[in-house]
Amino acid sequence: MNKPSVNSKSELLSLIKSLSSENPDSWENKTASDFVEALGAWLNDADGYYKNFNLAVGADTPSWQLFADAIQAARHYE
Repeated sequence: MNKPSVNSKSELLSLIKSLSSENPDSWENKTASDFVEALGAWLNDADGYYKNFNLAVGADTPSWQLFADAIQAARHYE
């Protein structure tokens, strides 16, 4: 897994800017409603994601990294 580490607001903003310049055809969840639905589904399943990849990120503790991971996942999550 090659996701950037996001530890600050400025790093998250940089990630968002990068994601916004991606080809929209590469996103599975292209509409706002699909994206938000996927965001919620991923956040609901985040504990399992972090456990499966043996990552030390607490899904119940708000962090810049959790937000970054959720945004990235929502592009494709079902």
